[in-house]
Amino acid sequence: MNFLKINKNILILAILIGFLTLIFGSYIGEDTLGGAKYDYLFHEKFIISFYQNFNEALNEFGENYEVRNSPVFFMIASFVLKFGVELDYLKYLNLIIILLIIIFFVKSINLKFQNLSITSITLLTSIIFLSPTLRSLTAWPYPLLYAICFFQISIFYFLKFQKKDTNKKLKYCLLNVFFLALSAYFTPNFAVFSIFFLFYFLKNYRLSKESLLIISANLILSLPAIYFIIIKDFYLFRHETEYVISNYSIYDTLNISNKIIIISSILFFFFIPLIEFKKIKIKTFFQFNFLILSFLILNIYFYNFSSGLGGGFFYHLSNIFFEGPFLLFVIFIFSIFLFKAYELFNFNNISLFILLIFYNIQTTIYFKYYDPIVFFMILFLFKFKENLMLNHISKKYFFFYLFFLIISFGKKFIVY
Repeated sequence: MNFLKINKNILILAILIGFLTLIFGSYIGEDTLGGAKYDYLFHEKFIISFYQNFNEALNEFGENYEVRNSPVFFMIASFVLKFGVELDYLKYLNLIIILLIIIFFVKSINLKFQNLSITSITLLTSIIFLSPTLRSLTAWPYPLLYAICFFQISIFYFLKFQKKDTNKKLKYCLLNVFFLALSAYFTPNFAVFSIFFLFYFLKNYRLSKESLLIISANLILSLPAIYFIIIKDFYLFRHETEYVISNYSIYDTLNISNKIIIISSILFFFFIPLIEFKKIKIKTFFQFNFLILSFLILNIYFYNFSSGLGGGFFYHLSNIFFEGPFLLFVIFIFSIFLFKAYELFNFNNISLFILLIFYNIQTTIYFKYYDPIVFFMILFLFKFKENLMLNHISKKYFFFYLFFLIISFGKKFIVY
């Protein structure tokens, strides 16, 4: 009993230390993402405009197509200013959002995985404090932080839906829908994941009044956003489209192969701590078939990703050492065969991958949109042939993210 209490105290101590590092990072303006400060300073004017004249700011929002975000975050931030909180101190309120992420992350871990040691929970929870995205967006307030928080809460209620008895399933469905809608109101990209959750809800209820209620809840919650986007002449899409057309070719804008190759490399990046080569049968890598070969060749042939649009870790590593996409292509090919070796090609996982493409429908592919949500999805949404042995891999994930954070500090030396 005393040993259990000591371990819980270690978890609490780890969280306290983590919060202290976030406070320090916010104080010095930490930006391990490399662009968080720029994004905040660019969008700061919207917070101020809503604070000075709410109605005028709402009427003018999106009219010049200079923003691809929802106005919700800027509206809420302006209300906070009205309570006397200075703009420079807004970042410290983000600590509340981090706390919510931690609470629902730990609750999700306990719900999904049984008999997990306190040490493993501590290591996995500490990853939240090591995420370059969460750290940077805490120091430089941005809607994505809030979207990640509500997305994690929606995952928790999806797990409750999967675990609990029939009498409470509908309640958890509706809570999932509600929090995912909140996530999408902060960052519209997250709306695509409603398709994933809705499939499982409708599969459970089939043709029933519960299904009708769930569909109605999705529609009702989406109507204000749809109406706003329509009256603003679809500013979410026009902002980047006009920018891209003036600087790049339309081929760059519509090139799906760019997304498939780069997003595959990003998935592989977060998959690294799970790799155990002794469990992989070498012959799997030589089991070529026409479908896989065609998929690989076609995507490599049509790949044409322009510099300055993001790209992720392996994209930049490839440019640094090979001055081109050679390493990226190698990682793409290896990732496909690795996922095949781990038998990850199932309906659930392929659906998530497709949604990750539509989640990042814009031409730019920034790593911040995948950290840490891919980590959350690997733990809670992806389907593996065997259950994840988190007691075994938690230490690997911790040191992987620690390394990730360290190299992120050098991001300013990478040319985008």
